[in-house]
Amino acid sequence: MPRLALLAALALAGSARAGDRPDPLRCVPATAQFTLTVEQPRQLAEAVLALKSVKDAQQLAPVREVLDSPTARRFYQMLGYVERELGADWPALLDKLAGGGIALGGRFGDNEPAVLVIQGTDEAATAKTFALFGKVLDDELARQGAPTKAVRGTDGGADTLRLGDDLHAARHGATLLVSNKAEALKAALDLALGRGDGESVAGKSSLGAARTLLPKGPLARLWVDLASVKQSQAAKDFFEATRKEFLQTLVAGSTIDCVKRADFVAAGLYHEGGTFRLAVRLPAGRDAFPEEFALHVPPEGKPGSLPLLEPPGVLYSQSFYLDLGFGWKHRTKLVNEQTLKDIDEGEKQLSKFLPGAVKLGELLESWGPYHRLVAVNQERLPYKTRPGQVLPGFGYVTTMADPKFGTAVASAARAGGLIASLQFGLRQVDAEHDGVKITAYRFREDKPLPDDEDGLRFNFEPCFAAVGDQFIAASTVEVCKKLIAEVKRTAGQKGSPAVWRAKGYAGPAGDALYAVPEPFVTDAVLRTGATLGEARKQVDALAAWVRTLGTARVEIDEAATEYRFDIVWEYGKK
Repeated sequence: MPRLALLAALALAGSARAGDRPDPLRCVPATAQFTLTVEQPRQLAEAVLALKSVKDAQQLAPVREVLDSPTARRFYQMLGYVERELGADWPALLDKLAGGGIALGGRFGDNEPAVLVIQGTDEAATAKTFALFGKVLDDELARQGAPTKAVRGTDGGADTLRLGDDLHAARHGATLLVSNKAEALKAALDLALGRGDGESVAGKSSLGAARTLLPKGPLARLWVDLASVKQSQAAKDFFEATRKEFLQTLVAGSTIDCVKRADFVAAGLYHEGGTFRLAVRLPAGRDAFPEEFALHVPPEGKPGSLPLLEPPGVLYSQSFYLDLGFGWKHRTKLVNEQTLKDIDEGEKQLSKFLPGAVKLGELLESWGPYHRLVAVNQERLPYKTRPGQVLPGFGYVTTMADPKFGTAVASAARAGGLIASLQFGLRQVDAEHDGVKITAYRFREDKPLPDDEDGLRFNFEPCFAAVGDQFIAASTVEVCKKLIAEVKRTAGQKGSPAVWRAKGYAGPAGDALYAVPEPFVTDAVLRTGATLGEARKQVDALAAWVRTLGTARVEIDEAATEYRFDIVWEYGKK
């Protein structure tokens, strides 16, 4: 039978037997504040190891160094020894020893108890492995010259093993238990043996609710008992402090509020075709937000965020919703008294640069709620003079709730440009692209600046433009032109319900690394003693590998009763 067909048959057989296998969480005490479970360890391991990027990474010089290290060699020697002793290779052993799943449960904090449960499917193999573990442990202690040995025993028909005060293990049937505390191992073993009146975390209602909230079929699953965690004084102090911090409230106020109201957080790792997805869920959403937190979510019927801008050479793109005008109107509920005083003073200072009688509050209220950011490789540098450190281009696009936002920002930019022209030699340059006027400012190349000996300023020609109700600010005219095209291209596209989205692109990132390799070449020379030619080849290989990694995106969706956070690696996408 071909290998793929065999793996499919094993997976189907495993699914059919899953309901008959003991749940490893049955051995985790109910006092646990978190659990991490892997229901099919072999499937997870093979999914990761089969990735082309993982295989190719083994040819990179830094990875080869790790794989050739004494620690790595000893690990592979140990793995080979175990395979020979047990008469099977590691994938088959993983099925026998952990085919029923792996679970880790414990409490947060220094030196708190934790329990690892490994549920096997072959009792004989599990028993032999447990005995072999004790022998290997004794051999390693003897090799290190340690005067102690592992202490073996039995408890209620289960084999036990202890090493000092920090390692406690037991085997009952095809179940392996490992803990850092004697009392934690005893509690887990009591649950495995069905003795005593202790309760398992598997019976907690919030754990069942977490499984329901997550998409089906995770390779691994995490559950955190927030209701228990939030009882600590540290958690109470955190929520109290963040509610008074303006910047934290502005950036993550709605997320913190959802965490504060949720009884648990659930996370799952998924392999879906050419992607890996980490899905995080909280059973709390926008329905219970305080009125002032509407600055983080759009009104009913409006998109959560606008389409991502993806100009040629894009390295990173971000789109999010943040209604600063709404936040300004409700600032007394969002910030403390001292911050309010600081804002009032800042408004007085800023008014010196704003045109006419425009105030900070008016500017914020005319600022639109949709924001988009990009970082992009540029086809050419903006000056003949090459900066010592070449940086990518950057751009920012926002909606304008009122046209006077663009007028006010343009006037402030001109006032600032006048001051900068005296200090830095900036001069205004007007351009046009596709019918859109661009106002830019360029540094003089014949005027040295004592504070910029490396010429970092020659990465920038600050500019701005307006396309309909979209205001564009960019680090160079080239980026501004690309964004004008992107704003027009995406104008008719639908937005996303997610209120915060970001995406990174490995192909352009590899191009950027290849184009500016100097820091990495220097690091390779200093770290390994390679010649410049060898170091350059190493960096070229790294850049080529980075190009193959596809894309990674992050999304936050604050639905009515649910908070969703997703990280998706599209490794098969260019």
